[in-house]
Amino acid sequence: RDVVSGCRILTKPETLPGRNREPTIMVLAGEASGDEHAGRVVTALKARWPGSRFLGIGGARMKGQGVELLADLDGLAVMGVAEVIPQLPFLHRLKRRLISLLDSGVVDLVSPVDYAGFNLRIARAARRRELPVLYYIAPKVWAWGARRVKKLAAYTNHLAVILPFEAEALVRAGANATFVGHPLLETPAQEPDRLEFCRRWRLDAQRPILALLPGSRAQELRRHLALFLEAGRLVQDRAGDLQ
Repeated sequence: RDVVSGCRILTKPETLPGRNREPTIMVLAGEASGDEHAGRVVTALKARWPGSRFLGIGGARMKGQGVELLADLDGLAVMGVAEVIPQLPFLHRLKRRLISLLDSGVVDLVSPVDYAGFNLRIARAARRRELPVLYYIAPKVWAWGARRVKKLAAYTNHLAVILPFEAEALVRAGANATFVGHPLLETPAQEPDRLEFCRRWRLDAQRPILALLPGSRAQELRRHLALFLEAGRLVQDRAGDLQ
């Protein structure tokens, strides 16, 4: 959606103000869900600016949309101290490479997607260089505390958020924020209805279904999957018709 004229997101295809070329946009996604959502954003922006260039970090969905990937998700989708520490040299090199691009004058707009730990550092570097930052799927700062909300406001020109109450909380804290809708609600279902879903997955449409969603990161699967399965079995013991 057209949320920010201040970030030079224009309402019709044209070059950026003061530029004689289509924009170069840095898109930063650090995990599978961010890659999925960022891929759709790139599709929409390419429709507006057919000659635009996209570069950044992400995965297969962004690469499929023609984004020039400077790093893929393998070294980014980490969590927990034990997993992060071995990746620190890689993350440091990647941060320096992205900041070097910001210094080069190539980038017109920086669009981080979630992934707060890394992306907020790049957003801060961009703002220090007076580059516009449009943050899509804002970090869950409403769960972090007021001090971090103020940092997010300082590091961005505008925030495109996917939960209505986020926009209200961020605006109260001094940020520019707009609720743009949740991307999952705009994603067409693979099956049109419950009967087709159950037919595909060989389930009984008359019985209740419990979905186990342990996460998209490798560490999440290793840590959570067994616990989720055990929890599912406990629920099934209490509700014998559960699938």
